[in-house]
Amino acid sequence: GADALALEESKKHFAIDIADVAKLLDGRMALFGNLDAIHLMEKGSDAEVKAEIARQCQAGLRNRRRFVMCLGSPLTPRTPLRRVRDYCNWTHSWQAGT
Repeated sequence: GADALALEESKKHFAIDIADVAKLLDGRMALFGNLDAIHLMEKGSDAEVKAEIARQCQAGLRNRRRFVMCLGSPLTPRTPLRRVRDYCNWTHSWQAGT
């Protein structure tokens, strides 16, 4: 069987909620996050990105901590480098606080 599951972010009239997926997996395999690369990483506010990191990491705790914070698709060329650094720092800060 698979050791991990990665899913695209919600778009194109469908939604994939990492919290729902984590509940279904119940730790049977690792789960990769699916933070939205366009609407959050490229265009979202700092507060929106931080909130989604926290929400997804919290869902990862429900998957017996078998979770890797990740994007649901590749970064766009318009995503500021500062945002990428902030994303890494915010994710590490959240995980260090748990």
